[in-house]
Amino acid sequence: MLWSFASRPALHLRTWDDDASGIGYDERSGDTFVLGALALELIVMLQERGPLAAAAIVEDLALRLGTVQPSLAVDVDAELGHLAARGFVESLPT
Repeated sequence: MLWSFASRPALHLRTWDDDASGIGYDERSGDTFVLGALALELIVMLQERGPLAAAAIVEDLALRLGTVQPSLAVDVDAELGHLAARGFVESLPT
């Protein structure tokens, strides 16, 4: 399965200089979400690189962190699920 940023004009992101957190706003529903560092990293990665498999996302993050964390794949899968439920990313059939 590939993951992609949901390119809907109704989704807006706001971050601050530290990139440790941000706000996501869905103008269709009026919902606002606080987004942590991992969520922001995933959204930016998918916006910049296009659709990616979860394994490729984990590999890229491990390279950026300089270490392999045993829970990284689980954390990425969980965060992608949360972002999908909020409409920020979507899964694409392979």
